[in-house]
Amino acid sequence: MNASRIAIIALGLLAPPQAADAHVVIEGVGGFPGGLIHPLLVPAHALFLVALGLLAGQQTAAHRRAVFGVFAAASVAAILAVTLAVATNDADIMVLAGAALAGLLATTGRPLPTIVPAAIAAPAAGALMLDSVPAVVSTSETLLALAGTALGAILLSALVAWIAASPRYPWQRIGARILGAWAAASAILVLALRLAK
Repeated sequence: MNASRIAIIALGLLAPPQAADAHVVIEGVGGFPGGLIHPLLVPAHALFLVALGLLAGQQTAAHRRAVFGVFAAASVAAILAVTLAVATNDADIMVLAGAALAGLLATTGRPLPTIVPAAIAAPAAGALMLDSVPAVVSTSETLLALAGTALGAILLSALVAWIAASPRYPWQRIGARILGAWAAASAILVLALRLAK
């Protein structure tokens, strides 16, 4: 490694961290209600939650409960991290990676060991919370919004899982696998564009 590369790496390590990109999805809707609808209105979040729901829907009922328990625990841990001023600008990458993995695994149409969907749900759920920090200064407003986001995310994903778990006809199972493939392909394309920047 030459001296200029070492200097660039050293400067990068010494650079101060950047502030996270906080945002408001719908102007004027904040707090718990704003957080509740947030996962529906951010495409990367909705993509991940649909893919995770499809994957969870292929598992047994006990495994689904375990996956959503891990999802909830990771969400709470991320909310606590936000209160400790943890921030990142790249949480969307983890959310998209989770969508790609969950979508790919949903295309198999087979139950998996609980650890597999849980290992996808945990980091992506935490990243989803970190990517959902609202543009407010108030700690209580931030906590309310993130609590709403966590609840909205779990409800959306659980609804998709419930629908995917109870198909009445074989074509519905095939449709869920196709939807998983679309989710994976969409996430991979957006991830490739995001990483190309």
